[in-house]
Amino acid sequence: MKPPTLEEVLQQRAEAEAEKRRATAATERRLLKVLAEQAAYEAQQREMQAERDWEWARSRANV
Repeated sequence: MKPPTLEEVLQQRAEAEAEKRRATAATERRLLKVLAEQAAYEAQQREMQAERDWEWARSRANV
């Protein structure tokens, strides 16, 4: 069996690097999705707390 040519070695390396970049990009997308979901949840919680605070202040003003 003959050794691989320089072109074949370079092609294999390029393919391996491309696969690494694809895997990294997929991981980054999953991470960004999780971060966006967390931010949305936190915003919802702040909104709900603000509503509770407003209701409490309104009830105290009517006392």
